[in-house]
Amino acid sequence: MHRLKTYLYNGSFALNCLLVFLLVFEDRINLPPWLQMVGRMHPLLLHFPIVLMVVCIFLELVSGFKKTVSAEQDAIGDWLLLAASLTAVGSALMGLLLSKEEGYAKDVLAWHKWGGVFISLFTLGWYGLRHYLKRKKIVLLVAAVTGIVVVIITGHLGANITHGENFLLAPVTVEKAKPNILLGDAVVFNDMVQPIIQAKCINCHNATKAKGELVMEAPASLLKGGKSGVLWDSAQPDFGLLMQRLHLPADNKKHMPPIGKPQLTNEEQNIIYHWIRSGGGFTVKVTSLPETDTLRMLANAYFTTIQTDVYAFKEADDGQIKSLNNNYRHVSPLAIGSPALGVYFFGAAQFNPTQLLELLDVKEQVVSLNLNKMPVTDNDLKTISKFSNLRKLNLSFTNITGNGLAALRPLTELKHLALSGTKINAANLAVLASLPSLLQLIIWNTPAQAENLVALQKQLKHTTIETGFNSDTIVIKLNKPQIENEQRIVMEPVPLRIKHFIKGAVIRYTTDGTEPDSLKSPVYDGRFIIDKNMTIKAKAYKPGWITSDMTEQVFYKAGYKIDSISLTHLPDPMYKSTGANILADAQNGDAKFRYDKWLGYQNNPLVATIYFKEFQKISSVTVSALVDVGSSIMPPRYLEVWAGNEPTKLRLIKKSSPEQLVKYGGNGTKGFAIEFNAVKEKFLKVVVVPLAKLPEWHQAKGQKGWIFVDEIFLN
Repeated sequence: MHRLKTYLYNGSFALNCLLVFLLVFEDRINLPPWLQMVGRMHPLLLHFPIVLMVVCIFLELVSGFKKTVSAEQDAIGDWLLLAASLTAVGSALMGLLLSKEEGYAKDVLAWHKWGGVFISLFTLGWYGLRHYLKRKKIVLLVAAVTGIVVVIITGHLGANITHGENFLLAPVTVEKAKPNILLGDAVVFNDMVQPIIQAKCINCHNATKAKGELVMEAPASLLKGGKSGVLWDSAQPDFGLLMQRLHLPADNKKHMPPIGKPQLTNEEQNIIYHWIRSGGGFTVKVTSLPETDTLRMLANAYFTTIQTDVYAFKEADDGQIKSLNNNYRHVSPLAIGSPALGVYFFGAAQFNPTQLLELLDVKEQVVSLNLNKMPVTDNDLKTISKFSNLRKLNLSFTNITGNGLAALRPLTELKHLALSGTKINAANLAVLASLPSLLQLIIWNTPAQAENLVALQKQLKHTTIETGFNSDTIVIKLNKPQIENEQRIVMEPVPLRIKHFIKGAVIRYTTDGTEPDSLKSPVYDGRFIIDKNMTIKAKAYKPGWITSDMTEQVFYKAGYKIDSISLTHLPDPMYKSTGANILADAQNGDAKFRYDKWLGYQNNPLVATIYFKEFQKISSVTVSALVDVGSSIMPPRYLEVWAGNEPTKLRLIKKSSPEQLVKYGGNGTKGFAIEFNAVKEKFLKVVVVPLAKLPEWHQAKGQKGWIFVDEIFLN
């Protein structure tokens, strides 16, 4: 046994000599493929010296501080030390070979490499001096502490290289909580694409470990690409290298992420795909995308809006809310079941500061306050400052001068502030730097718009300052008017609210689904009331400007309350939501077709039987459904309405076949209405049938189509 120990010790000594030799001539090493394979075995072996060293240090400390040690214990310690030395030098040699491959940052790799070399030489020296160390207890203690510290540091650096920075200490490192991003504040790259890259790509493609010479930590490095070229090209049919690698079979060695690593979900792949398809921009805001854009619809599932955000305060009393409503002030919850209130003023001639003071009874619940074109003065800002939970404040075209903006400092939750058409200047706006949550500041048609705002932007680091466009010589296109109504299901009549920030722009709209024109369509004046199912379409017009694109919003009137509803066929298990009740909860799905607000059908029709405790007179049924052509979610093939007094004896009342699409586009939530002569029955059956075959122009032609339904409205 003594001779075997000698042979093994000499072998370890020789391997350490080889290790030192290779380090001296490291720059001249040229690895053949079989040695590359040996190097890649480094992760398999490295755990042995770590475990053996920890056990050895523990045993050596115990035996070193004991007065007597048995021969068996001494022999076990020798063998463990020798095994630690051999595995340490083997791991160090393999690691040295592995380090010659590309994709590793030299600074971090150097510290890990020298740590491994130190451990190899350290364990060899400990074995050679083991008897001496046992006699010198202080030296033994120093050696033990040194060994443990070096193992931890070297292992930590290795984990950073393999798994990403701070891998070891991440569970005990206090991180800043991720801010709650609202849909209106979200940037496509920052808030949708970058989190996917951080979760699924950055471990292998960072400044420390750049596999394929690709670093994905910043926009500049993403644009640069790697050894194989740029990552995307929206002009190519497959959109370039990134999408190619994502779509390769999982067992293909070029598939990304590699097998064994967390893979991108279908939804994450869709986000990357549609981001590249839209041009791969880094500053585009989600809300700047068209309502029917697939990326915008996917974003709806990721972010809350001001009306669907989670609020800690209690609901205001219903009676109190009703008492605050009058002909010139509308107060209502931003969403069904939400405690947050939105307040909208209209009729400037009737406005007075007392109307603001009356709102203080619900000051905790008001999160949106629209005073557009009201004669609000600087003195009124003191009252507004008491609405501590205010997120959205519109003071456009009011009488404020800007000298009283300091009064808004208590509004720490304020995210959106509109000051268009006022007398404010850049000096007035400096006080807004004290608002920690302010993300959007709109100053169109103000003196501040024409001033140098560089210094102000430095003060408002996290705020987007929107100045619009001011030119008398260039003809440009008007931006779309904005429909401000935040609730698409109306329980009671509400005023239609549309705005445009260009002074002098005229908004024309329609309610029958037709496209507005500049002559015949009514001009928006703030007095139109939404009191039934309708599709609002609006455009902005101004002499000398190009007409805006059309903005569109569907509104549903929640009529009769459904007492009971059941399904004949269960929806697809992936899109079953909470069952039949989701069709009668008065909450739209907001295009979140992968989440919990939709029932999805492909192989069966949706057949919903509705029961009323008392006879109800029904003359129309509206089915709220989703259209997303790229996901094979199409308009229904046809719809049927049946009625009767017994569930087994129903008669067909009306059948309707919606117009089918002839090309890609037209995405969004659609209302498919069926009107008929009024019936008064206890039972109603609604049938929604998906397409049996997708059309020839569709990428999945011949396959079955999907229907996604989120609500049924009866009037």
